Amino acid sequence: MQGILVGAVLLVCLSTPLMGGTQQPRLRSKRQTSEYAGGAPLAVGVGSWVMWVLMFPVLRVGFTSDRNTWICVALLVLCVLVARPMVRMVAPARLKGSRMLIAARAVGLCCAVAGVMAPLETQVDKQVVAGVTVVYATTAAVLGLLRAVDHGYFPLVLLRTALWRALLAVVTGYWIHHTGGTLAPDPDDATAGTLLLAVLWWSLVGLSAGCAVAAAVRLVRWLRTGPPARPAPPGVTSWPPAVGDVWTAELTHDDNTYKERPVVVLERTPGFVRVLGITSVNKSDRPRGYLKLRPSEWEGVLKKDGWLNLEIAHIPYCDFLWRRGECPDRVWDVLCKKADVRERSAKAGPAPGFTFRHRLRSAMNAHVGRDARTVRVDAAGSRGRRVWTRERV
Repeated sequence: MQGILVGAVLLVCLSTPLMGGTQQPRLRSKRQTSEYAGGAPLAVGVGSWVMWVLMFPVLRVGFTSDRNTWICVALLVLCVLVARPMVRMVAPARLKGSRMLIAARAVGLCCAVAGVMAPLETQVDKQVVAGVTVVYATTAAVLGLLRAVDHGYFPLVLLRTALWRALLAVVTGYWIHHTGGTLAPDPDDATAGTLLLAVLWWSLVGLSAGCAVAAAVRLVRWLRTGPPARPAPPGVTSWPPAVGDVWTAELTHDDNTYKERPVVVLERTPGFVRVLGITSVNKSDRPRGYLKLRPSEWEGVLKKDGWLNLEIAHIPYCDFLWRRGECPDRVWDVLCKKADVRERSAKAGPAPGFTFRHRLRSAMNAHVGRDARTVRVDAAGSRGRRVWTRERV
């Protein structure tokens, strides 16, 4: 009875990552919810049964003759075709159209299932339930890891998820050992129940270890060069921000305060985006530093008069919230040819929001500072001009 309970706990822990992304958007009320696939565990369960039926004859017959070789190849191709919709179901929307990537992942999934079934063949062929459970555990671990990596944008949140699963693996491993079980049974002598618990436990360990490695690799890059453009932050659409688009972003100021403001995207770089911020505070007394915007020209983007700050700001990718629309052609032409757009002053120091503590907090899906109602702008600055070309992605 205790073994059944432990097995059920491990199955639930393996099934949970299949259903949805492991991270939530920063602003849940305005961003779209993370992608969710509620039917994934059922689909994987059905697919696991079909994969076991197809894989079992391959392992028993093998490539012993020309006839058997063609039969095994045909069964393996069918197994890949069964794995493909499962891989596509748990993939994010941006990857569903990548046929080669989905096919490569399906082949990798079949290889992982075959690698686990091969040493356990003498035991799992005695009971259909045992064989299907082994296939399900392996498939759920592989697909859960792929889904966690695809949706895990904030590395410290992904690392926290991996640590929770590792803790659960330690607890269940101790329980299995305490009740007389073993985590490294001999496939030739162990019972089917012992093998199933060991496969479920090692699948959970592999899932947590894979998530931890992915989180560590992304965290090093995050702290070194800033939040990456890929994968997309959870809850955003039309990603990445296109040049000429208007987005709502968390604009950080020099005093570490920040506020959600519309921004016009000027240029994308690997570690940040160059933008011009828009404020609703009247700046008519500073005509050289701001460009007045009228809502009649910005229909669907602005609801009242705004002023475009002509000093370029650098914003991390993780601070973009949602797309508002496009910059009108006339205003874009003014920015490219006539407006006194200038870079940030060298005397002002590095752009706010890019210090180590800012990057560390953003890796937790958090932000340094507090909301600000006014924008602090340093009027001094170099007067550089650059012509930007719109990109459509």
